[in-house]
Amino acid sequence: MQNTDSSSVEHNPGSALPGKLRQLRRDAGLTLQQLCKRSGISVSTLSKIENGQLSPTYEKIAALARGLDINVGELFSAAPKPTPLGRRSVTRKDQGLRHDTRQYVYEILHGDLADKLFIPLITTIKAHDSREFPELLRHDGEEFMYVLSGRVVVHTDFYAPLELDSGDSCYFDSTMGHACISSGEADAVVLWVSSHPRLRD
Repeated sequence: MQNTDSSSVEHNPGSALPGKLRQLRRDAGLTLQQLCKRSGISVSTLSKIENGQLSPTYEKIAALARGLDINVGELFSAAPKPTPLGRRSVTRKDQGLRHDTRQYVYEILHGDLADKLFIPLITTIKAHDSREFPELLRHDGEEFMYVLSGRVVVHTDFYAPLELDSGDSCYFDSTMGHACISSGEADAVVLWVSSHPRLRD
């Protein structure tokens, strides 16, 4: 699937993603053109992401991971530490890796661990209208969302919009088109967990 640029935000200088993406692509011996074919993301968009000029949506992040044959978390860690047994990671309050898009602000938790089977995020939902999404987002895996504060409306392909209050949760298939908005005056904050199939044996 060819992704468009419309769901990205301009310039995200605080993100670790641009440098990490460039490093991982070069380590894999891939040109921008080759990663384009593997991820479905245009060469111009890849170049802008690597130069910190575009901040990709989670959908594009998942496509990048698929194209590089890595787990999503590896795109956000400067030095992931794979450990075969007894792994443990601690992320202190407000110390996760931040990634901004037009609709969401993600705080990526436990970015120091590689090869995770799911990605835990604290997400602030900036979007307040479903028209802020050019199209519903889709990617591999499943998702769990728990509302920490505010009120959220979950839009999906096959169901009527679902309103969630603080303390409510939802679990859904990520391949189904989805988008979340804050329905109150304040931006809602959620614990958002995305799973992905294991990419490596």
